[in-house]
Amino acid sequence: MSETDKFTEDILGTAREKAQSIIREAEAQTQHASDEAKATISREAEGIVRGARADADAVKRREVSEARHRVKLREQQEKDKIVQEVLDRVKKRASELVADEEKYVPLLTHLIERGLQELGDKSALIHLNKPDLERVPSLERAVSKRLGNVKVEWSKEPIDTTGGTVISSLDGKIRIVNTLDQRFEALESKLLIEARAALFGE
Repeated sequence: MSETDKFTEDILGTAREKAQSIIREAEAQTQHASDEAKATISREAEGIVRGARADADAVKRREVSEARHRVKLREQQEKDKIVQEVLDRVKKRASELVADEEKYVPLLTHLIERGLQELGDKSALIHLNKPDLERVPSLERAVSKRLGNVKVEWSKEPIDTTGGTVISSLDGKIRIVNTLDQRFEALESKLLIEARAALFGE
């Protein structure tokens, strides 16, 4: 082998070694970059999965909460319905009481007397509903018998109420409302509490 050939072979050998070194380094860098990319993708995928799970859990919690709220609301509506039925029965009994002459007339007389006493005037105007205006003669006797010192006038204009009375001063400045509707309204909140306690232990 001539010197030229040997020199050429040395140069080529060095070049091949250099090329092999560059290739190995490039492969190592490629592998490293590939490993880094895989790790990054894996981390990102795990993050996405964690985020998706967190979102799914949040949705599930919200749906469970909303379902509980709907059930609670429905339960409350059913309870309100039952309590309202109880109140309606109480109102019905008040209407039945008005129809029972023997029980109602003494009650109406008592409500008139109480109203007159509360008013405290020597004269008063008594307002009744239409059916009770027909009872004026008997009521007049009963009231004057007990409160003879009070001058009573009976309004001919009927009031809109289930029963009971409104007592006013003759000038109309003072009014004592003793109607069954007003009494029921005043007792309604108490009845609601008692009905809930009796029915649901609330």
